Amino acid sequence: MSKQLRHHFSHGFDADIWEVLSFGNQLLITIRDSEALAVRFSLFDLNAGDFLWEDISFEESWWISVYHFAGDVIVFQTYDDTQNIEARSVFGFDTTTLEAIWSVDDVKLFNIQSGLLQLAAISDPVYQFKIDLRTGAEVNEPTISLEPVALSETFYPTHYEPESPHFVTVAKFLKDKLSLELVGSCDYLEWDQYFAVAINTKDAAGYKLDLFVFNLNGDLLLHQLLESELKGLATGTFFIVNQALIFVEGKRNLIIYGF
Repeated sequence: MSKQLRHHFSHGFDADIWEVLSFGNQLLITIRDSEALAVRFSLFDLNAGDFLWEDISFEESWWISVYHFAGDVIVFQTYDDTQNIEARSVFGFDTTTLEAIWSVDDVKLFNIQSGLLQLAAISDPVYQFKIDLRTGAEVNEPTISLEPVALSETFYPTHYEPESPHFVTVAKFLKDKLSLELVGSCDYLEWDQYFAVAINTKDAAGYKLDLFVFNLNGDLLLHQLLESELKGLATGTFFIVNQALIFVEGKRNLIIYGF
């Protein structure tokens, strides 16, 4: 028998949720306030059901984003030249002390692997080098992975376009079950004893984006309106971390359900 969904947590922000990243049982949430041209970051602990910290901001208030989230360290990137998005500065941020622990300016970023950040100076993009994610020190020799393993299960939905046979299956199920006519694409995720789908429909007021969760018997467990009165199609913002269903409603509300 499948378990039932239970509301675990919800929180409304005063600006749009731009991004939600996960590592282990932690969620790193980016809030972008387009009116104030300000970006803030908050860290949420799923086990505790509360924020570890909220509304951290930096000297660069707008042209900043998360490049990598590794639990105890966040790599932030800032854009030095808005006409050249490859020109960036990066810094490591300790999530416990809330302090920057290293920084490198005027670089081009390539990737992060095994706890090492690969980059090159804008002035000499041919020469690439690696730095330790936690110390910022340049590393010349191959090393054993320094990056912790996220002891969690994270699942993201698959995006289906209308021409996909999977979309046809989902559309038929929702039409037969709930008399819904899908418009455009959908996002689908199946895990454990459940499946979730975010779909677009249209009414007189415009497009709507809805999230539905069913058990494998086809019983509806949750219906959540995510967006309404839209001018165009939207995609669903939801994923699973350690048996917690996480999604954003109305662009500003973070909602979490457990099983």
